[in-house]
Amino acid sequence: MKIVFAQLKKDMRCQRGALILWVICLVLGALPYLAATALGHSMEKSLDMLNLSEGQRLAGAVSMVAIFITCAMAAMFGMFLLLPILVTQVVHEDPLMGTTAFWQTRPIPRSKMLLAKTLFIGVLLLPLMLAMAKGGKIGDDQFWPAMAAWIAAVAALASITPGTGAWFGYGLAFLFGKQIFSGTINQIWNHYHGPSALFSDETLRPLIAVGSLLHFNASDFYHLCYLLGFAVVFIHQYLTLRTKRSLALFIAVLAAVGVLQMSAGPSPDNSNSVIRINSSSSQTP
Repeated sequence: MKIVFAQLKKDMRCQRGALILWVICLVLGALPYLAATALGHSMEKSLDMLNLSEGQRLAGAVSMVAIFITCAMAAMFGMFLLLPILVTQVVHEDPLMGTTAFWQTRPIPRSKMLLAKTLFIGVLLLPLMLAMAKGGKIGDDQFWPAMAAWIAAVAALASITPGTGAWFGYGLAFLFGKQIFSGTINQIWNHYHGPSALFSDETLRPLIAVGSLLHFNASDFYHLCYLLGFAVVFIHQYLTLRTKRSLALFIAVLAAVGVLQMSAGPSPDNSNSVIRINSSSSQTP
């Protein structure tokens, strides 16, 4: 483990500037929640005791809204821009392309390098996962599976690209390619089969039961599938350094889960958290 922790320290030292900014974004993002929790219902009583005028109350409310918006923007910047940049940089810091990277000329096993990078990404994600696991949602969807799948995709793509430019180019290509692929398959299926169900309710009964137990809906299930698939790509690339095969696995994950998404969906009324694999099928009791 000495090699792992030494590599982890090196990565944190190289990314210390971005890490400091990341911590600032986390603190600012947590401020509104912490303030609301601390003040609770005592805020209104405190304002009444101060005998503030309507203008002062309005100015205070505007100030609170401005602070909240600033903190929310900092949190969004950290989660959706700074975090992917940090993950990409830490993976590209020790390139997996070719055979001349510095770490490959040293006695650092691939498994140790994989563990060090995974720990670094895990440390970044831990505060978000803890916060989101306590109720973070987007509508009826859990937020943490989507966030974890997003970061897994970023890390997997970084592991099969030599630099930031290639990472950005591949990402755009895969994004548009997936949309075109999904639209084509959907048109073909509807042309030959119409809106018929791909899977029967009897086949999906175990999956629906698991979804009810974990309070997951179909969207959460797809995100977990993406998370698992991209994690396999990431691990495979570090252990084998077979970039072409890892690239093929990445495309296969996008295609497989994309097909599953097209043949599936949440319940028609979106009124529960039970996994529903085909939106045209009837509700299972």
